[in-house]
This record gives sequence, structure tokens and C-alpha cells, in this order.
Amino acid sequence: MTCKDAEKMIPNFIKNELNYTQLEQFMDHIDVCPNCREEVSIQYLVTAGMVRLEEGSAFDLGRELDNLTQSSRAKIKRHKGMQYLGIGLEAAALLGIIAVILVILL
Repeated sequence: MTCKDAEKMIPNFIKNELNYTQLEQFMDHIDVCPNCREEVSIQYLVTAGMVRLEEGSAFDLGRELDNLTQSSRAKIKRHKGMQYLGIGLEAAALLGIIAVILVILL
């Protein structure tokens, strides 16, 4: 992923609208690119800050961005876990089918 691609995804990241593949690619990129990570911070502070100011509520935008980042990483981890579970279940089903075929043939 290029920085330009990542920068285009920032608004959707902030709105939590990236699919799992996009989210994983985006998070992988900002983990290694300090410029894009800084751009995420700036856009988040501006976007969320304006909302909080309009609401008149107290806020800690740094903590909120950390929470968003951590929840995104957790979402990726859960998704990968479900993928591995799916692969395991498919393998078990295939082995079951092979066992049934072998029982029928023998």
C-alpha cells in the first residue's frame, strides 16, 4: 500500500467503514509509516475534535484514537481467528467425507 492509498482511507478508518482486508492493509501501513500515522492523528483530531466541540462534551482525543487503533487491531485478530477456524472446520469436514467414503468402499 502506498501512502497515497493510505491517506485516501483515513476518513473511512475514522468512521470505522473499512472492510477487514482494507483495515488490515491500512493498519500494516500505518504501523511502519510515521508520516501516515501522523496524518491519521491529525485528521482524527480535527474530525472528532469538531464533533466534541459542537457537543460541548469533555474529551480525550488521544485516548479515543488509541482505542480506535486497538479495537481495529482486535477486529483484525478476530477475523484471522475466524478464518483459521473456518479452514480447520473445512479440513475436518473433508476428513469426515473421506472416512465415510473409505467405510463404504471397504
